[in-house]
Amino acid sequence: MHRSLQKREPIKALETLCVSLVSCGKEHSLAVCHKGRVFAWGAGSEGQLGIGEFKEKIFTPKKIKTLTGIKIIQVSCGDYHSLALSEDGQVFSWGKNNLGQLGLGNEFCSQESPQRVKSLQGIPLAQVAAGGAHSFALSLSGTSFGWGSNSAGQLAFSGKNVPVQCYKPRSVGQLKNLGVIYISCGYEHTAVLTQDGKVFTFGDNSCGQLGHNPTVKKSGPRHVERIDGLVSQIDCGSYHTLAYVYTTGQVVSFGRGSSCTSSPAHLEAQTELFDISCPISADDLVDVQVKHIFAGTYANFVTTYQDTSSTNVSKKTLPEISRINPSWTEQWMTVTSGSDEREVAKSEIRMIFSSPACLTASFLKKREPGETNSIDVDLQMAKDTFEKLTKKEWISFMITTCLKDNLLRALPCRSPHQEALSIFLLLPQCPVMHDFRNWQSLVIPFAKAVCEMSDQSFRVLKEYWASLQESALMELVQMFKRAITEQLRYWTASPENECNVKALLDVLKRLHRVNKVNCQLPENTFNINELSNMDFFKVRRIFLRDNKQVPERNCNFIISSEFPFIFDLISKIKLLQADSIIKMGLHFDSIMQMIAQGNNEFSPSSPFLLRVRRSHLVEDALRQLHLAEVTDLRKVLVIEFIEEIRSVGIGVKSEFFHCMFEEMTKAEYGMFVYPEEGSYMWFPVRPKFGKKNYFLFGRLCGLSLYHFNVANIPFPLALFKKLLDQKPSLEDLKELSPGVGKSLQEVLNYEAEDMGEALCVYFSLHWEQNDVDLIPNGINILVDQTNKKDYVSKCVDYIFNTSIKAVYEEFQRGFYEVCDKEILRIFHPKELMTTIVGNTDYDWKQFEKNSTYRQGYHESHPTILMFWKAFHKLTLDEKRKFLFFLTGNDRQTARGLQEMKITFCCPETFSERDLPRSRVCHGILDLPKYSTMERLEEALQAAINNNRGFIIPTYI
Repeated sequence: MHRSLQKREPIKALETLCVSLVSCGKEHSLAVCHKGRVFAWGAGSEGQLGIGEFKEKIFTPKKIKTLTGIKIIQVSCGDYHSLALSEDGQVFSWGKNNLGQLGLGNEFCSQESPQRVKSLQGIPLAQVAAGGAHSFALSLSGTSFGWGSNSAGQLAFSGKNVPVQCYKPRSVGQLKNLGVIYISCGYEHTAVLTQDGKVFTFGDNSCGQLGHNPTVKKSGPRHVERIDGLVSQIDCGSYHTLAYVYTTGQVVSFGRGSSCTSSPAHLEAQTELFDISCPISADDLVDVQVKHIFAGTYANFVTTYQDTSSTNVSKKTLPEISRINPSWTEQWMTVTSGSDEREVAKSEIRMIFSSPACLTASFLKKREPGETNSIDVDLQMAKDTFEKLTKKEWISFMITTCLKDNLLRALPCRSPHQEALSIFLLLPQCPVMHDFRNWQSLVIPFAKAVCEMSDQSFRVLKEYWASLQESALMELVQMFKRAITEQLRYWTASPENECNVKALLDVLKRLHRVNKVNCQLPENTFNINELSNMDFFKVRRIFLRDNKQVPERNCNFIISSEFPFIFDLISKIKLLQADSIIKMGLHFDSIMQMIAQGNNEFSPSSPFLLRVRRSHLVEDALRQLHLAEVTDLRKVLVIEFIEEIRSVGIGVKSEFFHCMFEEMTKAEYGMFVYPEEGSYMWFPVRPKFGKKNYFLFGRLCGLSLYHFNVANIPFPLALFKKLLDQKPSLEDLKELSPGVGKSLQEVLNYEAEDMGEALCVYFSLHWEQNDVDLIPNGINILVDQTNKKDYVSKCVDYIFNTSIKAVYEEFQRGFYEVCDKEILRIFHPKELMTTIVGNTDYDWKQFEKNSTYRQGYHESHPTILMFWKAFHKLTLDEKRKFLFFLTGNDRQTARGLQEMKITFCCPETFSERDLPRSRVCHGILDLPKYSTMERLEEALQAAINNNRGFIIPTYI
């Protein structure tokens, strides 16, 4: 190194090594041995040697210690920077970074030691290439990434505001569809080779190094059409380009040496630079084949080999990152324990399953030039391979360990590049991710990585999810549901657990949103059915925020209204009931004891008592509801029917609410209107009652829901939409007033241009026996094709919103004084309707199957057999009256008759002369042992006809 060498001499420091790769920069060199260790020598003032110091120059190759333990398979030297690609798919850069050529960002200056290029993390790369002050990486799928100086267009970026330099790798769109298989960089120009043997160049062309006429100013990649034949190798010098044309056997060159000036003085000189020369012709290669071509600043080299019989096309074959292949899979499956082969297999498995890039590379789909795949990896191939491998317990254990300790920590969750994110689709294909033992160690870290994604990254993943087949999407959803179930099953309150379950729920929520667009999976796929069997007081503590106990700054606390899709209707109702019980001020232990004993009659210390006369029921109840404080409304409700009964029991409350709503919703009562015969009821435009009455009716409805009661409150679905801040639609108007709804639909359906003259519809509405202008002077404004949608929208808005605004707001205010709006957000409108109103879809056979028998009764007892025979002969109306006699309610809850039953008893004091007696709070029927069907039917009719009140005849 002290003198100019006139002949080749071996580098003594590398004599003992098997060198597999060498790369040269402007004044420095790198060599890689067969073990993947990197050695550097030459100028190092900008850190380009990577030896940990800015040294002016070193004369003897020195090992780069920072890369110890990392097997490097490729290196490339720029003028003052260096790049390296490791076997596990990582890219390292070091040296000068004034123009972003290291790809680390603009906050980094020159680096004296190799630094990982995090922006390329997870991308399965095929090559790295360094130029003067720019860099490229090429993925196995053919995507090119460029960064560094773009002063001459050498990065081929397109669009508006193209940067002069780029500090992080950026996908080059103009190269995406060319089928690039190799990239080479000069000082300020770049050449790429495509699958079909074409060469495209871009960047500085002042010396003709692009192979185009320098007088033609065009930016971006251009095909070098003057090359006569197909090319299999390219290499860029600083100011020229070499290409091996394998179809003609020539090595061609275009451009000049470093003495080339950027502005030739004469047109003739510029034209001369455009010439493509042939420094090596086919005649020069008689009896030999070209192996590799190399272009330097001042000199070019071509290596050959003696094999004229070979028909193989000579290409530069670069070492590739590790990936699974069929031969490796078979070897892994057959190696024996304790053998050297087993240790090699472990090393290979560890490498691939610790690297997102290697795992993705293992299942890449082949992409043809110009082809775009919605998903870049073969998920079925991955699934089959993973299932095969994990059948071996030792391999399954290794994969689990590698994912847990390495790969999940290296997930490229903030990568802006699409190819890096395929790993998020591959991992769920692996059986170990679905093993119930791994939910905490694998699924939770995976969920957290998804949650940590940048908006740009998640948009890519969302598109991937939307492209999944139904079966793959289902498996993904089930994986997260199982993890959530396990987390809740073993729940202990802690910030870590709250963070874990929040991450799992957030990912499931994102999947739910994707599915709502495509509707691949049924909505109930996202229900966690196991919730309905869990302790709902614990579930309540997890999912509902207690404003007194949980500060707002605790962002990890889970709010049920954010994740309503995990609850089925039964679970939602149970959660609502658990919340109500807690808010009633009942002690948790007392509640548990009560539930364990099957007892629903408990004596609260400070109840909310309503004393009513049956003859003045509405008057008495509304007066006391008006006087009640909000805190009273959330206490345990006790109903006293004066001179009859005082009870906290469900049956007494059910009869109270039934009678109240029955009276207040009658058309003749006048509080609500019924637009058509047999229709639902709605708020009046001109109410006969004051706003206070609607406020109290809202309180009454809230109390009914708060105390787990269902009642016939004949509101349409629109009311429940409004309670949940959703807008009613034309379909809701069709439900409330079929006639008006049908006529508005006909307006929408009319397509002819003569609509105004044919229909004669104006911007007014006939509602509640009055004509109303929907806009100023609406009675004179004709509805036509241009405004018909606006007209229909205004009709719907008038009926459901503007006309009843004052009374509805009072109703809503009263309702939410009792009920917690936050928890009700988990309900869909139809679910809330079912929860409040119940249903009348009876299954009487199920009702019979549910029943139990005590005190000498059994299902084959003669009296029981006669009872059911007589019961099933009753009309629907009579059966409903019997339900009211038995439970104080003729409607069923969301679970329907599946949870309703009769418990038959026969007190010893009863004789055949006695009538049946119901204990409404417990669903118990005290039934005498009747000996004849005639007597039983007579007694049953007496019970049905005396189904109200708590003082009834005991015999007839």
